Amino acid sequence: MPTIAVSYRRSDSSAIAGRIFDRLTAYFGDDSVFMDVDNIPVGVDFRSHIVETLYRTDILLAVIGVKWLSPDSAGLSRLQDKTDPVRVEIETAVGRKMRIIPVLVDGAKMPAAAELPAEFGNFAYLNAAEVATGRDFRSQMERLIDEINRTMAAPTGTAAARAVSPHSGAHHPQALQHSWKVDFTEYFVLPLIVLLVAHHMIVNAFNLDTKYLWIASAAVPCAFGFALFWFASRPTGAAIGFAIALGIVGVAGMTLSQSLNSGDPIMPQSRFEWLDNVNFVVVITFSFLAGHALGRGLRGIAARKVIKL
Repeated sequence: MPTIAVSYRRSDSSAIAGRIFDRLTAYFGDDSVFMDVDNIPVGVDFRSHIVETLYRTDILLAVIGVKWLSPDSAGLSRLQDKTDPVRVEIETAVGRKMRIIPVLVDGAKMPAAAELPAEFGNFAYLNAAEVATGRDFRSQMERLIDEINRTMAAPTGTAAARAVSPHSGAHHPQALQHSWKVDFTEYFVLPLIVLLVAHHMIVNAFNLDTKYLWIASAAVPCAFGFALFWFASRPTGAAIGFAIALGIVGVAGMTLSQSLNSGDPIMPQSRFEWLDNVNFVVVITFSFLAGHALGRGLRGIAARKVIKL
C-alpha cells in the first residue's frame, strides 16, 4: 500500500487540499495519506514529525496555489525561512530522493528555479499535475491517482507494484487484500518458518542446550518486528496482532515438531511444561514488539539528526 504525504500552504490552498486529501484517503485508505497538523500530535516538534513521516512515505504531493510563494509580514518569501513547514517537507523529500509530484491548483503555475531555495534541487523542473475545484476535479483526480499507481508500479518505485483501477471512488479491496497478504507472508509466515527450522535444528537435529532456542526465540521475532516498522511502517496495533499470533502458533508448532520427533504427547503433561510453553509465547511476543519499538525509536533518532543537519 503506497503512503502519500500532502504538502500545502494553509493560506494558499486549504480548501482544495482538503478535497484532494479526502479523495486520496477514500481510494488508498486513511492510514496511507498524511496531511499536516491533523496528523501531528500536540506538543511534538513539527519538523521532527515531518521528517519522520517522510522517511516512511513513498510520494510527496506538493499542492501549489497562486499564493504558494506569497511573502510573510516582512515581505520575504516564506520559503526563505528554514522553519517553514512547506520548505521542511520539500527539502526532506528532495534529500531522500523520493518521488515528488507538484499539483497545481486553480490555475497556479510552477515557480521558477530562481524563486526557490537552492536545497529544492530540480523541483522547479518537475512535470506537474493540475487539479481545479470546478467540474474537472473528479477527472483530474482520477488522472492523479492513475499517476500515483503507475509510480508505485514502476521498478524504481519504493513500494510494490499495484494493479489497481484509477476509477474507483472507495477503498480498493483487491489492493488492501494484496497489502495484507504481503504483510502476512513476510511478517508472520516467514518468521514462523525460521523459528520452526531453528527449533528443529537446535532441539531435534543436534540436541543442543535450550539456551540457544531461547536466543533464537528472542532474536528472530525481534528482527521481524523491527522490519515491520522500518520497512513496512505498520503501526503498533498491527505489531501486536502479528506478535501474539507468532507467539502462540510458533510455540504450538515447536511442540508438535518435538512430539513428532520424540513420540512424546503433543499436549504438555505437567505444570512445568505448561509454564515452559507460556514463557516461550511471552518471549516471542514481547521480542517482536521490542523490535517494532526499536525501529520506531531509531527512526525518531534519524529524524532528529536530519533536522540538526
